[in-house]
Amino acid sequence: MQKFMMTAVLGMAFAVSNPAAAACEYPADVALPDGAKATEAEMNAASAVVKKYLADMDAYMACLDAEETALPEEQKTPETRAMHVKRHNAAVDAENAIAVRFNEQVKAYKAANK
Repeated sequence: MQKFMMTAVLGMAFAVSNPAAAACEYPADVALPDGAKATEAEMNAASAVVKKYLADMDAYMACLDAEETALPEEQKTPETRAMHVKRHNAAVDAENAIAVRFNEQVKAYKAANK
């Protein structure tokens, strides 16, 4: 019981001490239908999912920017800046990857439904 209480207290202390870090949630990856076998409705639904993913990823990057801005000056080091840039660039890469994957499935859908 004491171990549980100590874990709970430490978890709460971390959450209170660094709320900005806990606020930025990385969006989950999305599943895309096989364009060669998908229906028009499935492709339209996938389009909506991709648009939501991109919006969520943009919100994640905005959160990262706010998180960095909120850091106290003494914590703004070249290392924290490099980590921010790395996380931001990874998010941009993820956006590009999902766009490429979706566009491949759109091409497959169009080819299968000529």
